[in-house]
Amino acid sequence: MSIKKLLVLDTSFALEAIRNRGLQESVTCRDLDGYFEHVWSVHPFASLVSDPNSVKWSGFAEFHRLTERHTFIDGKMGRFSWLEWLPKLNFLLGQIALITRLIYLIKRENISVVRAADPLYNGLIGLIISKLTGVPLLVRVGANHDKSFETTGTPMMPRLFPSRRIEKAVGRFVLERAECVAGANQDNLDFAIANGAHLERTTLFRYGNLIDRLHFTDLDCRSEMTGWLEENNIAPKKFLMFVGRLEPVKHPDDPIKVLAELKRRGHEVKLLMVGDGQLRDQLSDLATNLGISDQVVFCGNQNQGFLASMYPLAAVVLSPHTGRALAEAALAGAKIVAYDVDWQGEMVESGITGELVAHMDWMQMADAANRILNDSIYAHRIGSGARDRALEMMDPDLLDEHERATYTRLLNDVSLEKL
Repeated sequence: MSIKKLLVLDTSFALEAIRNRGLQESVTCRDLDGYFEHVWSVHPFASLVSDPNSVKWSGFAEFHRLTERHTFIDGKMGRFSWLEWLPKLNFLLGQIALITRLIYLIKRENISVVRAADPLYNGLIGLIISKLTGVPLLVRVGANHDKSFETTGTPMMPRLFPSRRIEKAVGRFVLERAECVAGANQDNLDFAIANGAHLERTTLFRYGNLIDRLHFTDLDCRSEMTGWLEENNIAPKKFLMFVGRLEPVKHPDDPIKVLAELKRRGHEVKLLMVGDGQLRDQLSDLATNLGISDQVVFCGNQNQGFLASMYPLAAVVLSPHTGRALAEAALAGAKIVAYDVDWQGEMVESGITGELVAHMDWMQMADAANRILNDSIYAHRIGSGARDRALEMMDPDLLDEHERATYTRLLNDVSLEKL
């Protein structure tokens, strides 16, 4: 059996955030249980999102050995510290240096596949490296960029691509040329096909094997968080929960509006806002203006142990627009109310696995949450249904097997083309 190695380009989290939030499993799972002898995971500009007191802003990319099979590479925002007064030029030089080093790494280590976590910046860097080394490129598409733009009016990566027209052109350029495109769900895959991916080169890579195994454990075996709840004067089953970035695309203001409406209807519940982002202060002001500031708890970013323990204790989990967090909530048997957007309708089916309501209609979300709060038998039924569906859809062993088969076909096809 030939030795296989993988290079992954992914800007989701820098190493600092991965360690702080207990997300190591989302990185170490990439070897697919030993299918790849070694995996190099690269964040091209990690210093942008890392603590400047612990990570250098500029310089050469830093290599960190995580395990015997995994190395994490933190890229820099610039090449030279003395050139920080010209940030765009410094960034360009830093990225050229990173690409050059990755090409050398691929040739030295005989890396088999390059994988990019999106068809935009990661995909563009991946395509450049792929074409210069002859190594096949697999692009995973984990969002529907067209729907996101319809909702927010801003590009996915506005600092790198100032207009959606440019961003869309880059995405199509990458998707048309990738040897394989994997959607995180059917909605995301449909988006990729509509934007240039060749149908015969596509597949699904769902979230399941990226999720920490804590979320698959039996609910009775999860650690208790009652102490934390008591410290914050919150009772189990007496709080709503939102998990996600506090950014416009996630609509984190809607759960706060839902809480205010439920309070008006006589419910004494609180709301945990788990996550952080640019809207944090605005959301706090919104809660104050709605007279519910004492009922909204901003938890910041939390680790996987916190999430796995807290989901089952929530009365309702509100999901305006989430990805992996929705799968985690379903695995916990949470009572979910979700907007009908992106992939959420694949997981949430009204009356069976939760409540699916019209996109951006927070009053419908409040109505659905109200029904769950008023009917414990119904709540239990949809929670059980959500867990059953998530266990079937997100089975990590089956997903690993599927990904291994996909990589094998990809490498075999490339080998035949070279003959």
